[in-house]
Amino acid sequence: MRVTDVICRESATPLPLAISAMTEPNVVYPRFALATTVVVRETANGAAVLARLKNISLSGCYLETPREIPEKSRVRVVLQTADMRADLWGIVQRRDQAGIGVRFTNGSTVEDWKALELLIQELEGKTPAKRPASPTLVPEAF
Repeated sequence: MRVTDVICRESATPLPLAISAMTEPNVVYPRFALATTVVVRETANGAAVLARLKNISLSGCYLETPREIPEKSRVRVVLQTADMRADLWGIVQRRDQAGIGVRFTNGSTVEDWKALELLIQELEGKTPAKRPASPTLVPEAF
């Protein structure tokens, strides 16, 4: 079974992937539920912890973790499946009792960011798209 066989759509505001989440931080991207385990590494102290990925988009993800990683912390998220690997950098945008919301800033390499884009394209193909007339812009979105 491929990782995308276990996804479902939470909300949709699809945009062309040519608009980069790295250059357009206030654009709301479609978010997809995706249950898998990732490695999160805090750059401040180098601590690595396993976390449960709950959803993902081109702009970020939500991770369930008991570890209290402070807001504004820079983190590295490594997503690996049988089909792909993406090593992504991000900033913790929010923290709640269950986990953290991470806004992606870049991939460790161009290939890592392309792997994320390909994953999102595959997830979009697995679910019916709901496309509004124009993109939605919101401040501080991820």
